[in-house]
Amino acid sequence: MGGFWFSVNADDYLERGSNSPGLQEKLYSYLQAQGEAIDDYPYVYLVTAPRFLGYSFNPVSFWYLYDRRKDLSAMILEVNNTFDERRLYFLKGSHGDTKDGNATDPLPRKFKDTWAKDFHVSPFNSRKGSYVLNAYDPFSPSLSGTGMIDNNITLKSSKSYLKLVARVFSTEASSDPATLGYWTSLRFIAAWWWVGFVTFPRIVKEAGELFFRRKLHVWYRPEVLKDTIGRRPTNDEVNIELTFRSFLTYVIKNSKIEQPLCYISSIPSFSASETLYPESADSSNPSKEVIDFKITTPLFFARLARYSHISEFLSNEILTDDDKDRTFYTSHPRVLLQLFKDSSNILRPSSEHSPLSNGLRWRFLQWLRTNRSQKVVQSDVNKQQHTKSDIRHLSFSELDSFAMSLESPSGKAQYVGATTKILLSDIVAFGYPEILDAVNYVLKVLASHVVVYGMKDIWYMITGEWIIVPLA
Repeated sequence: MGGFWFSVNADDYLERGSNSPGLQEKLYSYLQAQGEAIDDYPYVYLVTAPRFLGYSFNPVSFWYLYDRRKDLSAMILEVNNTFDERRLYFLKGSHGDTKDGNATDPLPRKFKDTWAKDFHVSPFNSRKGSYVLNAYDPFSPSLSGTGMIDNNITLKSSKSYLKLVARVFSTEASSDPATLGYWTSLRFIAAWWWVGFVTFPRIVKEAGELFFRRKLHVWYRPEVLKDTIGRRPTNDEVNIELTFRSFLTYVIKNSKIEQPLCYISSIPSFSASETLYPESADSSNPSKEVIDFKITTPLFFARLARYSHISEFLSNEILTDDDKDRTFYTSHPRVLLQLFKDSSNILRPSSEHSPLSNGLRWRFLQWLRTNRSQKVVQSDVNKQQHTKSDIRHLSFSELDSFAMSLESPSGKAQYVGATTKILLSDIVAFGYPEILDAVNYVLKVLASHVVVYGMKDIWYMITGEWIIVPLA
């Protein structure tokens, strides 16, 4: 009975992606990415809030990793914020004897660790500071414990001032869901079904209390860092990423650089890294230094669509004063900028793909680009000089020209639709394409009602009989 109401979905944990690999495979991939040997942790337990009827919101989940001696030797803290972003902290614990009392003390072994805060969780705290974890091993000694949880997390400011103390602990003995009877499961569901649904409203309520009554300072959300998992993408961002990936592959293949490029997208379905090689490079020779190019948030693709030159967009983000507004990470900024500056010489002339031959949607996109009033900063990362030039005379971006050359009609349509919506939203929807989606939905509903009731009137004129149309 409990399995119908409550469930643990692998897609809700660790790296985003499909549910098919399962928790074990995703955990193994994460441990390998951290440079850890899988065999060092043969026993693993996850403490989390399961989904209830498909809904789940987990501010924090705890992974307990045990070694061959069945001692708690590492933990993974999986932190989620209300912006659909996620940060995984792999903790090895402090060294030395971490058991309270003497050798005969019945208290369980304590796991301790301290690490830097680099993830935006609350608007009332900056991204600076540190965390301190004190967690009792719930299965001490040697995985024979009762599973009583007692985790204490302390947040300290960058000046080591105590700011927040949070505690997650058990109030009574744990129960094995596999052994729960019908009535026990029913009582459990009746007592806990509402907790997940009210977690987010509770957060909003407390935030309102702190902002309106306590007058606390608000820190606006920065973009995530390279070790953080960004939010889920919109359909428009996915469509632009597909074209950008093909564009990047084409540019790398025809470039003069000798280094391979490791591209990591922020799209869950394409989260695995892909190494791209120039035609002149020897893919069998691993001695060349790899250029890392990681998209940290899907916002990268929405911003990219607004620029006529990719190199301008990249240079603006690289040369920003801090990392709060960056949407990608690269290990070789100069090489990456030069690569995209040279891309205009690699692409086929845009005259081969005129808007007239590609339809009215491309002509409308051309009109949006030529009538944009913004001015984009052009920067030289080597000379650190900044100039401003009006780009409104540029009818198509480099990515537009490449998309027009695609052989797939669906690929063209998806790209031009997504890009047009983003540019149009800047004019009529305050830069939010979601507003256009909502308006489009309302118009479709109204149009369907007009068609249905119009057909009803036509039928009456022909037959003299009314058609009964259900309202829902």
